[in-house]
Amino acid sequence: MRLSENPDLALVNAAFPNIAKKIDLFWGHPELVDLMFDLQQDSSDRPRAGFPGDVLLALQRLEAAHDSEFPQLKRFIPSVWQMLR
Repeated sequence: MRLSENPDLALVNAAFPNIAKKIDLFWGHPELVDLMFDLQQDSSDRPRAGFPGDVLLALQRLEAAHDSEFPQLKRFIPSVWQMLR
């Protein structure tokens, strides 16, 4: 399936068109991995409401699809045991 036909991207686009544009632009590039991580972490000093549940799930499915299509770009998250070595 082409990204432009992805229903999860359409859902994100309906609610947050600027985010959907960035996802489309960065798809297949390391910047998408960083974007998806940043979207799911609250690192700002101002209060945030977060994403509606359906949008958050769509973002997570898009991230999983990107990881599947571009495994070489997947974010490496070490386990606790790996960090203790």
